[in-house]
Amino acid sequence: MDPFVLMIIAILVALAFDVMNGFHDTANSVATVIYTKALPPQVAIGIASIMNIVGPFLLGTAVAKVIASSIIPTEVLSIEIVMAALMGAIIWDLITWWYGLPVSSSHALIGGLVGSGLIAVGLSGIKWSGLTNVVLALFISPIVGIILGMVVMFLVGRYVITRLGAARSNSIFKKIQILSSACVSLTHGSNDAQKTMGIVAMFVAVTYGYDKIVIEPWMVLACALAIGLGTALGGWRIIRTLGEKIGKEELSPSQGFAAETGTAITIAIGSHVGAPISTTHVLSSSVVGTVMIGGIGVLNKNVVMNILMAWGLTIPVSAVAAAISYLALTLVGI
Repeated sequence: MDPFVLMIIAILVALAFDVMNGFHDTANSVATVIYTKALPPQVAIGIASIMNIVGPFLLGTAVAKVIASSIIPTEVLSIEIVMAALMGAIIWDLITWWYGLPVSSSHALIGGLVGSGLIAVGLSGIKWSGLTNVVLALFISPIVGIILGMVVMFLVGRYVITRLGAARSNSIFKKIQILSSACVSLTHGSNDAQKTMGIVAMFVAVTYGYDKIVIEPWMVLACALAIGLGTALGGWRIIRTLGEKIGKEELSPSQGFAAETGTAITIAIGSHVGAPISTTHVLSSSVVGTVMIGGIGVLNKNVVMNILMAWGLTIPVSAVAAAISYLALTLVGI
């Protein structure tokens, strides 16, 4: 196939992944603000879409450069390997969306790159040191999220709710939560859209034989619009899981604010330092942290265990799906 045509097809697959990422991750930005009744669903999703588009323009492209250069060695990098990785990630995102499980598109993409790199080249098809750093960031961030969620919720409970009372506090936090929800959307766009920018930059570099990965303005714009479109479509199955099922009681506006604030801080730090972390994992963990302040007994343990199981399966299943996708691409002559 003509290299330019292959590049265009691969970029379209990357943008499809970006749309799926936004669709799958809509819940990160809107579940709490919808279920605390701070905003109507369509208004919340509209604000989240706009903020996801704006986000990639504000916090740099450090994450994109990490994704583009840290996992597959430059000397073995091919469009087929990366396209198969995207296909594997999309397959896992669709499966988990169907079951309403909030899993990480970032983990799915990493798993996909590992699976396609291994099947195409073998052990030398992976930069193991770079992969280790990326995976560490992915696994440490939920811990940070749960801690920040608990800390913010504790401070809110101690210094706001005890002084103003639950009813007045909830009325105030319904308004403040609109801002914290928008911050989650902004930081989500800044971190997650960058992953697709890095992939698109890979395709261009491989096609034209560039020695250096360059993130062009058109890449930022295309990926920002794609993730915003996906967010606008809304993944309601996952929104219900985060809003209704993690705790045995509905989230209060103060809990929503605490979870969103902890998430936004964590993701903003990750975007600034170039750590590709999972908004899904951080937000889910932050929600768990805020719920736990009310006592571990209020957690819906079966739902939490199902989510944790899906998290554990994300990288290996995405890797297998990507390996099968790579074999399929080679069979059809791509």
